[in-house]
Amino acid sequence: MPNCADAAPLTPDERFRELASILAIGVVRLRQRAALPTDDARKNLADSLAAGLEVPDETVLSVHTG
Repeated sequence: MPNCADAAPLTPDERFRELASILAIGVVRLRQRAALPTDDARKNLADSLAAGLEVPDETVLSVHTG
């Protein structure tokens, strides 16, 4: 990867490839980070499983007219 100071002489196609490379590296890092569960993530998952997806018996809808 060229230095930012060296970006001026790049052709538009070279700039596009450089940008695509930077974005691809970012996506790979993001996916790797998301794949690594942390202790907090495990705790949140356990808490959400314990709570369940149940709807409360009483549902209240409110509509405001203007």
